Amino acid sequence: MGDDSGELDGPTRRDYVKYGGALVGGSGLLAGCTGQSNDGATTTQEPIERTETAAEETEGTATASPEASYSVELSPVGEVTLEEPPTNVFTHFPWFPDMASALGQGDTVNSLWWDGTVAGLEYFTAGFDDFEIEWADEAGQYGFSKEQLYELDSDLHLVDPAWVTTQDNWSRADIDEIEDNVGPWLGNYYSSFHATPPQEWADGYEYHSLWGVFDRVATLYDERERYEALRSVRDDLISTVEAGRPPESDRPTAAYLSISADLSSIYQLRLNAPGYWNSHTRPLGAVDAFGDDEFSGPFKEIDMEALLEADPDAILALWTVTDTFDFGELKRNLRDDPVGSELSAVRNDRVYPQGTRWQGPLMNLFQLEMTAKQLYPEEFGAWPEYENGDTYPEFGADERLFDHRRVADVIAGDT
Repeated sequence: MGDDSGELDGPTRRDYVKYGGALVGGSGLLAGCTGQSNDGATTTQEPIERTETAAEETEGTATASPEASYSVELSPVGEVTLEEPPTNVFTHFPWFPDMASALGQGDTVNSLWWDGTVAGLEYFTAGFDDFEIEWADEAGQYGFSKEQLYELDSDLHLVDPAWVTTQDNWSRADIDEIEDNVGPWLGNYYSSFHATPPQEWADGYEYHSLWGVFDRVATLYDERERYEALRSVRDDLISTVEAGRPPESDRPTAAYLSISADLSSIYQLRLNAPGYWNSHTRPLGAVDAFGDDEFSGPFKEIDMEALLEADPDAILALWTVTDTFDFGELKRNLRDDPVGSELSAVRNDRVYPQGTRWQGPLMNLFQLEMTAKQLYPEEFGAWPEYENGDTYPEFGADERLFDHRRVADVIAGDT
């Protein structure tokens, strides 16, 4: 990472982009110590007790100001105001490019990490006519430098600055420098699994829902109509799920896993945890096969014996609907393994593919439908057998849990 701290001469991005309000910081004390998880997330042994800023389904809406500028508030940056919608936007984590595409603004994204985002979104949107992932060629590497941000000269950086300061050669002063000389920051990474932010940012840090963050991004893009239309689709989907799922006493136990095809690594994830990484599993209310097992970070490595002890009715296997993963091999290896073959989910053929927990609103809609069918086939219709390379199933209109055509039309501009 770069560590330039020099000032630039001449006019800066501030001449064209206003950034209101100071970055929220402080020296609040953390409960517990922090570390680095396998996916780069800062974690803590004892998460700070906080609640999301509002109920996930009713989080407040930001709107354009009377002066036709576009203002939002989001922790930890406070207020961000743009004079006009951004046309050149830096992203890093996958949920923001998904948001841009959902708003018909995918061509504004100039950078992101992890090309698996492209494969995942391609899988879910295969049934959309003329849908293009404009940022498909922008995927780069994990992390970024100040030099890279100066070169891209973005109107907006959709990244949580609190997370950025955990990366090599990034300080609070560097964050301020980029804000002053290039453009503002907007992101809320630690809401992903309600992790504890760095100590410097902990005082006043608030959690937001996935769709609450999407709300703010839509306002800055001046895409309120698209957002409201998509939010209506999701609200209807949530209502359908809540009305149709069986009573809690009749729900299956499920294990939410990141598991390699050769079974050499198995990671347990929380099924019903707060945060937007679980925004497609939590609303379904299935029973976590591991109960209230506590661990720090977003996941915990386990072995096959621990999985058998939990013995879930269903296994949700993360990261498996891409052409880089052999889902058939995974199922064969589970059947052939002396311990895995004893699992109820394996015996009853209830090992299911999943997409990514790094989901934006588009993937969230499809993953809610997908997982509802996997966990509750009698209520919502069975999930079909998945073969490597398959695209998202073409369910009939009476089999869909939300209006796929409506979503495609909204993205295309027909709100």
